[in-house]
Amino acid sequence: MNMQFADRVANLEPAAVYEILKKCGEGKAIAFAAGNPSPDTFPADAVAELSRKILSENPVTALQYGPSEGYGPLRDTLKAFLEEHLGISNDGNDLVITSGATQGIELCAKIFCNEGDTIITENPTFIGSLNSFSSYSLNVVGVDMEFDGINLEKLEEALKREKNVRFIYVIPNFQNPTGWTMSPEKRKAVYQLALKYNTLILEDDPYGRLRYFGDHIPSIKSLDTENIVLYACSFSKTISPGLRVGFMHLAEAYARKMAVAKQASDVHTPQLSQMIIYEYMKNFGLKNHIAKVREIYKRKLQLTFDMLEKHLGDKVAYVKPEGGLYVFIRLPEHIDIMEYCAKALDAGVAVVWGSAFSVDPTEKSQYIRINFSSPRDEQLERGIEIMGQVLNQMDK
Repeated sequence: MNMQFADRVANLEPAAVYEILKKCGEGKAIAFAAGNPSPDTFPADAVAELSRKILSENPVTALQYGPSEGYGPLRDTLKAFLEEHLGISNDGNDLVITSGATQGIELCAKIFCNEGDTIITENPTFIGSLNSFSSYSLNVVGVDMEFDGINLEKLEEALKREKNVRFIYVIPNFQNPTGWTMSPEKRKAVYQLALKYNTLILEDDPYGRLRYFGDHIPSIKSLDTENIVLYACSFSKTISPGLRVGFMHLAEAYARKMAVAKQASDVHTPQLSQMIIYEYMKNFGLKNHIAKVREIYKRKLQLTFDMLEKHLGDKVAYVKPEGGLYVFIRLPEHIDIMEYCAKALDAGVAVVWGSAFSVDPTEKSQYIRINFSSPRDEQLERGIEIMGQVLNQMDK
């Protein structure tokens, strides 16, 4: 039988990073290609204790179906947290618990976009979101990134030129893959452009709490007086990716529609996972845990800077990120990036080529992305040493 795939998925291919990670999982390479948090940041003992408590005291709620919009106590806690700590107003907004922020992003494409509609995105950007948009047969338009965020002139050109722009997708804090942060001025400007051209903003903020240097910059959502910002966030990078708990904070009418759309996807995010997050916030709070996470990553990022300086020196260029999980490194123009990545993998280090994160993956990029959070310190040191050796061999 020659079964044909649906058009919306026929051209979807596995993301390059996931294919590389297969070799890392087999122990064949140091995993600089992943976006995984460090296991040292997982509050495993607390999660085990809370799981026992929940299943002992409230097993029916934990194991039964729950509301599609999410576990009520967790939703209330998160709304209060956003307002108190991030200045995000709940006036006219509501919150939907999702199975990771990626599901929230996919649901935004599902409820706002028809086939052929346009989404404008930073370029490069998160592979998972690009795949979500592509699966709905959308016209995805990339706008070049600058060190302080999306290029505003090109963004406005795209907004003028493209038809049926449904939303602008941005990752303002420690962007994936670049690690760059959108300036306060650009955040305000992006918001004003969205108002001017009558479109929404999808603000993806998985890394916002992971700042190690510099001052906090308010989210675009905190500027939102018209409820046009769809704010996506997650506990994957702060508590645990395996629990699969994220959330969307958006206008009440949008939240109601998203909850209905989620019913067709997975009915609801697992109750037990939601209850663990709620009990963790209630019993332990996030402040002390996130402070510990920041200290771990700050040290690992500084080690990464030191090793890059030692083994690659002035042969490469990069903007030092102030937080997040990634460093985006520009190699010399005469170096073939795909060849470099292949040689590095053969030598035992997995890195990802920059064009893998582009709207058009065939476009040229002189960048590679490395993740510093998941490798152990000795792997960071050895892996970057190997990266330097490979570059020196190719640079002769």
